[in-house]
Amino acid sequence: MFRLISAYSKNSKYNLIHPMEKLILTIFPIVILGFTKSAIPLLINIAFFALLHLICKNPIKMVVKFAVTLTLFGLISTITFVFDYGVYYSLVVVLKTLSGAMALSFLALTTPIDHIFYFTSKMNWLSDITDIAKNMERFIVLIEDEYQIMYKAMVVRGGFGDFKAKIHDTGKLAGLLFVNSMNRWREIKDSIDARCSRGYMHYSRKDFRISLVRVLGCLGYCLGLVLLIKR
Repeated sequence: MFRLISAYSKNSKYNLIHPMEKLILTIFPIVILGFTKSAIPLLINIAFFALLHLICKNPIKMVVKFAVTLTLFGLISTITFVFDYGVYYSLVVVLKTLSGAMALSFLALTTPIDHIFYFTSKMNWLSDITDIAKNMERFIVLIEDEYQIMYKAMVVRGGFGDFKAKIHDTGKLAGLLFVNSMNRWREIKDSIDARCSRGYMHYSRKDFRISLVRVLGCLGYCLGLVLLIKR
């Protein structure tokens, strides 16, 4: 999943647009809409990013999978809210989750993570955090590979049959994955120490396209959301 998203983002024709523009367009609305108690701004934001996905020709199946997964998680989390705060409040929380999912899926499918790392590595106060995040990205790829190998090995041996077996085998898989990941991290650390690494990460130079018109448009959209919430 992680590699597939990375591949889509690197092949997007909008991947060279400056990450700052896309971060403003996606992260700011999530923060702003976190304060709303109305469903209208959320529906507008969902429709806006749905339109952007169509314009950018992002894979619809990937967008739907991303949105449905996060929305189901939000829906399950708000079940108890129905009894305490009512149906409308719970609906607003679910819409916030869907709105955030649409925004984050747009960012993920149009902006390679390496571009964001290159942008944040130029800021002194974010350089250390960026190096940690870069290492974590590589570790996530290793964990994903480990998961695929273990899952396929269990399936060919008759695992994940009925519902009870799926629960039992998932627990086993999670435990083994955790142990193997820790062992793999120890091997990575030993190899890093053997190479006398000083912890500095290299980030390839990227020539981004930045437009003042686009930046003002992103800020204008965020301002419009603020005015809509305060209305």
